[in-house]
Amino acid sequence: MILDNTFIVITQVLILFILIGVGFIAGKVRMVNDQGIRQLTNILLVIITPSLIFQSFQTAFDVSLIRGMLIALVSAIFSHLAGALIGWVIYHKSPDDRSRVMQFSVVFSNCGFMCIPLLDAILGSRGVLYGSVYIAVFNIAQWTYGVRLMTGGNESMNFKRALINPGNVSIMIALPLFLLGVRLPAVPTLVIGHLSAINSPLAMMLIGAQLSMIKLSSIFTDRDVIGSSLLRLFAVPVIVILALAAVPLEMDRILFLACVIPAAAPTAAGVALFATRHDQNAMLATRNIAFSTMLSIVSIPLLILLSDFLRGY
Repeated sequence: MILDNTFIVITQVLILFILIGVGFIAGKVRMVNDQGIRQLTNILLVIITPSLIFQSFQTAFDVSLIRGMLIALVSAIFSHLAGALIGWVIYHKSPDDRSRVMQFSVVFSNCGFMCIPLLDAILGSRGVLYGSVYIAVFNIAQWTYGVRLMTGGNESMNFKRALINPGNVSIMIALPLFLLGVRLPAVPTLVIGHLSAINSPLAMMLIGAQLSMIKLSSIFTDRDVIGSSLLRLFAVPVIVILALAAVPLEMDRILFLACVIPAAAPTAAGVALFATRHDQNAMLATRNIAFSTMLSIVSIPLLILLSDFLRGY
């Protein structure tokens, strides 16, 4: 059973990374430029991914789903706290321009771009539903702790941006409908379904296009890039896996992996955006994103295999 699950995971991850390769080639041949990437990213983040999250909540109400969402919430908070502690211990004595980027890179995963497509491909809509809880915690943490981290405490935390963003708004709308058992009519359901279907291929191709803009040879010579990527891809998710495995709670494979996969995703694309916005080392941030993304093709299947082994799925 474990080997069958592993084969399925590797196949799905390989498909997604082939899509990244398609995007990489499109970027290299200048089929899409930096402006096009930004425009498509906005469409993805504002329209398409929220549609997928909303769709995941359009299911019959079940008390077990509420219980699963609460477990996913605690796991997401624990994952961010573990990343913050590890990042601070390892990098708080580094020069400020590197320390802030390194710590941010360890704490925050690419749970939107990378996690949602993986959850959708491997676990289906219920996995996306649980994963959306992680995204809500991520958004709040990024606009509070993330801002404080990048500015050294010199800028107030943006609670409005932490709560009001496309991902969280889609949850705020979808959750009451889920609790009340309200289902949308056929036409909007089909429209949302069509938009949701675009999420995985577009997200992966955009990651590939972004990688095409980077001189890849530069990322293999920076020890901090390698070190922070290993912490993000292995240290944080392994701690989460061990903690979940030790908790005496009944969790099926979908819930368990929906807690693990967001914690195992590579460095968040937001680290480069925040570094640029707050005059930090944006090039270092970009190298972190690139290296951790490439390494995640190996790390994510290994971590899922470890999860299946520990839980006996």
